[in-house]
Amino acid sequence: MEKQETAKTIAGHDVKRVHEKISDYLVRSEYDYICVINTQTGMLYVDTDELHADWDWTGEEHDYYDARALLVETFLDDNDGKDFMHCSEIPYIVKQLEEQKVYSFMFHFSTPEHNRHKKQWKFSYLDQEDGLILTTLKDVTKLLEQDHLTGELNRYGFIRKARAVLRDPAVDHDLAIMYINLKGFKAINELFGTEGGDLALREVVRVIHRSNLHPYAVGRIEADHFVCLVDPANINYEHLKQFLHQTLVFDQRSLDVYGVCGIYMIPAEDRLDSVSNMCDRAHMAKDYIEDEYVQPYAIFDQKMGSSYMERNDALRDISNALEKHEFQVYYQPVYDAFSGEIASAEALVRWKKADGEMVSPGIFVPALEDSGRISQMDLFVERSVLSFMEERYKKGQFIVPVSMNMSQMDFFDKDMMASVLLDVSNTDLPMDYTRFEVTETAYSIVASNNRNVLLDMKRIGVKFYLDDFGSGYSSFSTIRDYDFDVVKLDMGFVQKIGTTTKANAVIQAIIDMAHAIGSKVVAEGAETKEQVDALREMGCDYIQGFYFSKPLPQEEFEALLNAQYRED
Repeated sequence: MEKQETAKTIAGHDVKRVHEKISDYLVRSEYDYICVINTQTGMLYVDTDELHADWDWTGEEHDYYDARALLVETFLDDNDGKDFMHCSEIPYIVKQLEEQKVYSFMFHFSTPEHNRHKKQWKFSYLDQEDGLILTTLKDVTKLLEQDHLTGELNRYGFIRKARAVLRDPAVDHDLAIMYINLKGFKAINELFGTEGGDLALREVVRVIHRSNLHPYAVGRIEADHFVCLVDPANINYEHLKQFLHQTLVFDQRSLDVYGVCGIYMIPAEDRLDSVSNMCDRAHMAKDYIEDEYVQPYAIFDQKMGSSYMERNDALRDISNALEKHEFQVYYQPVYDAFSGEIASAEALVRWKKADGEMVSPGIFVPALEDSGRISQMDLFVERSVLSFMEERYKKGQFIVPVSMNMSQMDFFDKDMMASVLLDVSNTDLPMDYTRFEVTETAYSIVASNNRNVLLDMKRIGVKFYLDDFGSGYSSFSTIRDYDFDVVKLDMGFVQKIGTTTKANAVIQAIIDMAHAIGSKVVAEGAETKEQVDALREMGCDYIQGFYFSKPLPQEEFEALLNAQYRED
């Protein structure tokens, strides 16, 4: 009754009629405040009958400029306050509404509990003739900070939530950020479609929440990249490998989904540091995982930070390096284990700057992969090798087959794969001399969707090597499912020769198995006479490594070929 007596009319309109007009415009429950500004009198009518109200203004008229000054003083900091005062001037609002039907802006609204919320202040005409403007105040924090696919926080929401936890005196123990990335997510989308890919992303969130991590905050910061803020005491490193391997079942099909994880332990003195920087450090750690199937996680250290800067510097210079032809193809010979003659070679890319400085492949190759430009480099190597080989072949000079590496990213670039197929189809070289190396990891991820690419090349005579055999998780099923011409034994096996009888027995079994299915075997990374002798005794067909030769620039490799031709 008291509310009805305080404001019976607004600009000559009955309050009931105004309420009816408001109902035509909006659903009240979505808003913190619903107000009407009378531009002719400069008065503000606040309608909060069913809303959360911090001020006892319900059903009353107030001076608009006094009200907004109080709002700025109570809830806004200096910068937001200045912007708000400018954006909320009545003449400015009227000008904006003359140009557009609805005018709105957002600002940070700070509560006494030191929580910051994003508020949207929105204006539209309720009655233009009488100068009545309907205005609403709405909290859009969740809307702007939520990942709508998974229901978790997005990058901005995670940063805000993590910052609040890190600054909470009640959370007085150590904290860590885990950066989780799904491997081969593009392949999941290719195999199962967008719906299956979305299911995989939601599954990541479900796995995190049902684990013993008990995260303070979980966020999907982009694509298939997730972060969570946890107590390091809750990280069980022995179970982390199992945690990062899940089986996705969709449309009566199943797929093993693997993840990798970078971890940043937050020093107590850095708790006020940028959360974004902390996420970046955890991301860096992920990139330094050496064997994701043996240990799919890495913990950040300062050496990674230095190397990361080098990688970024390299990435900035790559475009210029390509234009200046600073990248060169090197050739590492592969020797027949019994005759000792060059049987083939592997093409490798090297970066020699104009000043003569050599940039390590360990720096620029990951940079190329991260930037999505590794396929551009692979195509450069493929065309350089074919050109070099064709020239020698046309001159009647001695040549050996040369294998070129294919990244898993190459299989997702249809234009790149079409170019490679066209190149090898049109070369003047005997097809037996054109070979490509595919890692078992790459094959396992893309084979289900891209076997046709390999088969098309296979049909015209291109040979394929299974590279780094034994370093991944599906070695035996890979050679069972595809007819590889050559199996390249991972150097990790070669380095263990002579260490235990079990190590030698495993190598012998792999060589025998490869021979049984009609494949030849190349052992990579042989560095000592003992290793070479052992491999010969085991029946290994070919050997590659520093014991025979390091990778050579094209001129030195040509000289080596010419020398062998003269001897023959």
